[in-house]
Amino acid sequence: MNQATLVRRLSELAEPSYAAFSKKLLVSHRTILGVRTPHLNKLASLLAKTEGVKAFSDFYTYENPSYEEIIVIYKLLGLLLLPSGEGLSHLVRLLPYNESWATNDSLASSLKPLCRYPDTLYPFLLSLLKSNHPYEQRLGIVALMLHFLKEPTFDEVLAAWSKVKNDHYYVVMALGWAYATAYCKEKEKTLAYLQKGVLQEEVRRKAIQKCIESRIPSEAEKLMLKELRQAP
Repeated sequence: MNQATLVRRLSELAEPSYAAFSKKLLVSHRTILGVRTPHLNKLASLLAKTEGVKAFSDFYTYENPSYEEIIVIYKLLGLLLLPSGEGLSHLVRLLPYNESWATNDSLASSLKPLCRYPDTLYPFLLSLLKSNHPYEQRLGIVALMLHFLKEPTFDEVLAAWSKVKNDHYYVVMALGWAYATAYCKEKEKTLAYLQKGVLQEEVRRKAIQKCIESRIPSEAEKLMLKELRQAP
Protein backbone atom coordinates (compact mmCIF):
# COMPACT_ATOMS: atom_id res chain seq x y z
CA MET A 1 0.00 0.00 0.00
CA ASN A 2 1.49 3.34 -0.94
CA GLN A 3 1.92 5.90 1.80
CA ALA A 4 -0.76 8.28 0.58
CA THR A 5 -3.40 5.53 0.64
CA LEU A 6 -2.44 4.34 4.12
CA VAL A 7 -2.37 7.90 5.50
CA ARG A 8 -5.79 8.55 3.99
CA ARG A 9 -7.25 5.44 5.63
CA LEU A 10 -5.65 6.28 8.96
CA SER A 11 -6.88 9.88 8.77
CA GLU A 12 -10.45 8.67 8.27
CA LEU A 13 -10.15 6.77 11.56
CA ALA A 14 -8.30 9.47 13.49
CA GLU A 15 -9.70 11.10 16.63
CA PRO A 16 -8.12 14.44 17.62
CA SER A 17 -8.91 13.87 21.30
CA TYR A 18 -7.21 10.48 21.20
CA ALA A 19 -4.20 12.04 19.46
CA ALA A 20 -3.92 14.55 22.29
CA PHE A 21 -4.19 11.77 24.86
CA SER A 22 -1.47 9.74 23.09
CA LYS A 23 0.86 12.73 23.00
CA LYS A 24 0.56 13.07 26.78
CA LEU A 25 1.64 9.43 27.09
CA LEU A 26 4.76 10.23 25.03
CA VAL A 27 4.11 7.39 22.59
CA SER A 28 6.17 9.10 19.88
CA HIS A 29 7.88 12.32 18.84
CA ARG A 30 6.54 11.77 15.32
CA THR A 31 3.18 12.84 13.94
CA ILE A 32 0.41 11.19 15.95
CA LEU A 33 -2.90 10.89 14.13
CA GLY A 34 -4.93 9.45 17.01
CA VAL A 35 -6.08 6.05 15.71
CA ARG A 36 -7.12 3.49 18.29
CA THR A 37 -5.51 0.06 18.50
CA PRO A 38 -8.47 -2.01 17.18
CA HIS A 39 -8.40 0.02 13.95
CA LEU A 40 -4.63 -0.43 13.64
CA ASN A 41 -5.09 -4.17 14.12
CA LYS A 42 -7.67 -4.28 11.33
CA LEU A 43 -5.44 -2.34 8.94
CA ALA A 44 -2.52 -4.66 9.67
CA SER A 45 -4.75 -7.68 9.05
CA LEU A 46 -5.91 -6.14 5.77
CA LEU A 47 -2.32 -5.64 4.65
CA ALA A 48 -1.46 -9.20 5.63
CA LYS A 49 -4.31 -10.56 3.49
CA THR A 50 -4.02 -8.27 0.49
CA GLU A 51 -0.33 -7.41 0.22
CA GLY A 52 1.68 -9.60 2.55
CA VAL A 53 5.42 -9.09 2.49
CA LYS A 54 5.14 -6.46 -0.27
CA ALA A 55 3.83 -4.05 2.35
CA PHE A 56 7.30 -3.96 3.90
CA SER A 57 8.88 -2.93 0.61
CA ASP A 58 6.32 -0.16 0.30
CA PHE A 59 6.91 0.99 3.87
CA TYR A 60 10.66 1.34 3.35
CA THR A 61 9.91 4.03 0.75
CA TYR A 62 7.71 6.10 3.10
CA GLU A 63 8.91 9.59 3.98
CA ASN A 64 8.76 10.49 7.68
CA PRO A 65 6.04 7.94 8.59
CA SER A 66 3.66 8.75 11.42
CA TYR A 67 3.49 6.81 14.66
CA GLU A 68 0.45 4.88 13.43
CA GLU A 69 2.09 3.91 10.15
CA ILE A 70 4.97 2.39 12.11
CA ILE A 71 2.65 0.54 14.46
CA VAL A 72 0.69 -0.93 11.56
CA ILE A 73 3.85 -2.28 9.94
CA TYR A 74 5.10 -3.64 13.27
CA LYS A 75 1.78 -5.43 13.75
CA LEU A 76 2.07 -6.81 10.23
CA LEU A 77 5.37 -8.45 11.19
CA GLY A 78 3.44 -10.37 13.84
CA LEU A 79 0.91 -11.66 11.31
CA LEU A 80 3.17 -13.09 8.61
CA LEU A 81 4.90 -16.47 8.86
CA LEU A 82 8.16 -15.52 7.20
CA PRO A 83 11.22 -17.73 6.75
CA SER A 84 13.85 -17.24 9.46
CA GLY A 85 16.31 -15.17 7.46
CA GLU A 86 13.66 -13.01 5.83
CA GLY A 87 11.90 -12.33 9.10
CA LEU A 88 15.11 -11.32 10.85
CA SER A 89 16.10 -9.16 7.88
CA HIS A 90 12.86 -7.18 8.13
CA LEU A 91 13.24 -6.91 11.90
CA VAL A 92 16.69 -5.36 11.46
CA ARG A 93 15.37 -2.89 8.88
CA LEU A 94 12.50 -1.92 11.17
CA LEU A 95 14.69 -1.25 14.22
CA PRO A 96 15.44 2.40 13.34
CA TYR A 97 11.73 3.21 13.67
CA ASN A 98 11.70 1.94 17.27
CA GLU A 99 11.93 5.29 19.02
CA SER A 100 9.64 5.09 22.04
CA TRP A 101 8.33 2.76 24.72
CA ALA A 102 5.13 2.32 22.69
CA THR A 103 6.74 1.39 19.38
CA ASN A 104 9.14 -0.82 21.31
CA ASP A 105 6.54 -2.86 23.13
CA SER A 106 4.41 -3.23 20.00
CA LEU A 107 7.41 -4.58 18.09
CA ALA A 108 8.35 -6.91 20.95
CA SER A 109 4.85 -8.36 20.98
CA SER A 110 4.96 -8.88 17.22
CA LEU A 111 7.97 -11.20 17.32
CA LYS A 112 5.97 -14.31 18.18
CA PRO A 113 6.09 -15.75 14.63
CA LEU A 114 9.90 -15.47 14.67
CA CYS A 115 9.96 -17.56 17.86
CA ARG A 116 9.56 -20.56 15.56
CA TYR A 117 13.28 -20.00 14.94
CA PRO A 118 14.75 -19.67 18.45
CA ASP A 119 18.26 -20.44 17.21
CA THR A 120 18.05 -17.24 15.17
CA LEU A 121 15.87 -14.91 17.24
CA TYR A 122 17.20 -15.69 20.72
CA PRO A 123 20.88 -14.79 20.12
CA PHE A 124 19.78 -11.69 18.20
CA LEU A 125 17.74 -10.48 21.18
CA LEU A 126 20.66 -11.15 23.52
CA SER A 127 22.87 -9.06 21.24
CA LEU A 128 20.46 -6.12 21.53
CA LEU A 129 21.19 -5.95 25.26
CA LYS A 130 24.71 -4.79 24.37
CA SER A 131 23.49 -2.03 22.04
CA ASN A 132 24.26 1.62 22.71
CA HIS A 133 20.71 2.52 21.69
CA PRO A 134 18.31 2.51 24.69
CA TYR A 135 15.30 1.35 22.70
CA GLU A 136 17.23 -1.52 21.17
CA GLN A 137 18.19 -2.52 24.71
CA ARG A 138 14.57 -2.21 25.80
CA LEU A 139 13.48 -4.32 22.85
CA GLY A 140 15.92 -7.04 23.88
CA ILE A 141 14.72 -6.90 27.48
CA VAL A 142 10.99 -6.91 26.75
CA ALA A 143 11.13 -9.45 23.91
CA LEU A 144 13.19 -11.85 26.01
CA MET A 145 10.68 -11.43 28.83
CA LEU A 146 7.71 -12.11 26.54
CA HIS A 147 9.15 -15.02 24.56
CA PHE A 148 12.12 -16.60 26.36
CA LEU A 149 11.52 -16.23 30.09
CA LYS A 150 11.04 -19.98 30.41
CA GLU A 151 13.12 -23.14 30.35
CA PRO A 152 15.68 -23.79 29.01
CA THR A 153 16.64 -20.11 28.69
CA PHE A 154 15.28 -18.73 31.98
CA ASP A 155 18.58 -18.66 33.89
CA GLU A 156 20.56 -17.24 30.98
CA VAL A 157 18.03 -14.47 30.43
CA LEU A 158 18.18 -13.40 34.09
CA ALA A 159 21.96 -13.31 33.94
CA ALA A 160 21.99 -11.39 30.66
CA TRP A 161 19.65 -8.71 32.01
CA SER A 162 21.91 -8.21 35.02
CA LYS A 163 24.73 -7.09 32.73
CA VAL A 164 22.70 -4.23 31.23
CA LYS A 165 23.97 -0.97 32.73
CA ASN A 166 21.96 2.01 31.57
CA ASP A 167 20.18 4.68 33.58
CA HIS A 168 17.83 5.59 30.71
CA TYR A 169 14.34 5.79 32.20
CA TYR A 170 12.72 3.32 29.80
CA VAL A 171 15.55 0.81 30.11
CA VAL A 172 15.31 0.91 33.91
CA MET A 173 11.54 0.53 33.73
CA ALA A 174 11.86 -2.43 31.37
CA LEU A 175 14.36 -4.19 33.62
CA GLY A 176 12.18 -3.60 36.67
CA TRP A 177 9.17 -5.02 34.81
CA ALA A 178 11.23 -7.97 33.57
CA TYR A 179 12.62 -8.99 36.95
CA ALA A 180 9.21 -8.60 38.59
CA THR A 181 7.75 -10.89 35.92
CA ALA A 182 10.56 -13.36 36.51
CA TYR A 183 9.94 -13.27 40.28
CA CYS A 184 6.30 -14.19 39.75
CA LYS A 185 7.42 -17.19 37.70
CA GLU A 186 10.49 -18.39 39.63
CA LYS A 187 10.71 -16.77 43.06
CA GLU A 188 13.90 -18.34 44.38
CA LYS A 189 15.94 -17.94 41.20
CA THR A 190 14.95 -14.31 40.82
CA LEU A 191 15.33 -13.38 44.48
CA ALA A 192 19.08 -13.80 44.18
CA TYR A 193 19.16 -10.91 41.71
CA LEU A 194 17.13 -8.64 43.98
CA GLN A 195 19.78 -8.66 46.68
CA LYS A 196 21.67 -5.44 47.30
CA GLY A 197 24.60 -4.88 44.95
CA VAL A 198 23.66 -7.32 42.18
CA LEU A 199 21.69 -4.96 39.92
CA GLN A 200 21.73 -1.21 39.47
CA GLU A 201 20.04 0.04 42.62
CA GLU A 202 17.35 1.88 40.66
CA VAL A 203 16.55 -1.32 38.75
CA ARG A 204 16.51 -3.40 41.92
CA ARG A 205 14.12 -1.03 43.69
CA LYS A 206 11.87 -0.74 40.65
CA ALA A 207 11.69 -4.53 40.31
CA ILE A 208 10.82 -4.96 43.98
CA GLN A 209 8.17 -2.24 43.79
CA LYS A 210 6.54 -3.94 40.82
CA CYS A 211 6.58 -7.27 42.69
CA ILE A 212 4.84 -5.61 45.63
CA GLU A 213 2.22 -4.11 43.32
CA SER A 214 1.51 -7.48 41.72
CA ARG A 215 -1.38 -9.67 42.86
CA ILE A 216 0.70 -12.83 42.62
CA PRO A 217 3.06 -12.60 45.65
CA SER A 218 1.48 -13.37 49.03
CA GLU A 219 1.19 -10.75 51.75
CA ALA A 220 4.06 -12.44 53.60
CA GLU A 221 6.21 -12.25 50.47
CA LYS A 222 5.35 -8.58 50.02
CA LEU A 223 6.41 -7.85 53.57
CA MET A 224 9.71 -9.63 52.93
CA LEU A 225 10.18 -7.66 49.71
CA LYS A 226 9.54 -4.37 51.47
CA GLU A 227 12.23 -5.22 53.99
CA LEU A 228 14.57 -6.28 51.18
CA ARG A 229 13.98 -2.98 49.38
CA GLN A 230 15.22 -1.10 52.44
CA ALA A 231 18.35 -3.24 52.78
CA PRO A 232 21.37 -1.04 53.68
